[in-house]
Amino acid sequence: MIDIHHHCLPGVDDGPREWDEAVEMCRMSAAEGIDTIIATPHVLRALWPTPERATLESKIAELRRVTGNKPRLLLGSEYFFAHDIAEVLQSGKSIVPLANSRYVLVELAANSVPPMIEQPFYRIQLDGWIPIIAHPERNLILQAHPELVSEWIDHGARMQITAGSLLGEFGPAAQRVSHAWVRQGLIHFVATDAHNMTKRTPKIAQAMETLRGLVGDEVAEALAVRNPLAVVENRGLEFEPEPVQPASAGLLTRLRGLFSRKGTAI
Repeated sequence: MIDIHHHCLPGVDDGPREWDEAVEMCRMSAAEGIDTIIATPHVLRALWPTPERATLESKIAELRRVTGNKPRLLLGSEYFFAHDIAEVLQSGKSIVPLANSRYVLVELAANSVPPMIEQPFYRIQLDGWIPIIAHPERNLILQAHPELVSEWIDHGARMQITAGSLLGEFGPAAQRVSHAWVRQGLIHFVATDAHNMTKRTPKIAQAMETLRGLVGDEVAEALAVRNPLAVVENRGLEFEPEPVQPASAGLLTRLRGLFSRKGTAI
């Protein structure tokens, strides 16, 4: 398995604080069947200072040395969306593309959807980048409005769910929509989004069993191995399902969602 979303670098965000925990996360990942990790520290998120790329390169080099590069460790980042994403990517200073590819991991706030997000996504795609939305199943607005997920896919974005969501670790709503969306062809990757060795561990084996039960071995392998490998090798995804148009939630939920989008958008 190839984990494209993993916070294993110590002392840079809300991932491990100490080297010992970072090493243990790598060892657990290997035991879970993960042979490649793309380290994705948060960047341009107000809660933590954005580290210099040289700092990230130094930390991942040291982690490779200590672990023997098992699993193989590659560098990326998780970018907290803002409308100037195209300019930030052009600067080359803050966002680290996944494994130095054209794929960029993008995070949204948990309770809002930015207005007119399609415009900056279109701009970065003109420059050759492909946005991957991190854990959309955990976003309250997208849970109520899955048609937005389908629209963004039509506009070129790709979707990554968290392994723990399949098991209910992020609540029943995230579990429900993650199951529905993989069946509906709305998901392109599954990843751990691991942060530590306590509550956010790099467990994926049990989630893969659930995923196989939902969509079969071939699709499960595509989400965990073949599509992530395409990212690492900087080529087009092998698994590009035709999404089934999802239905929105009930009227009351839709109204609440629309109100939230107006009041809390980034």
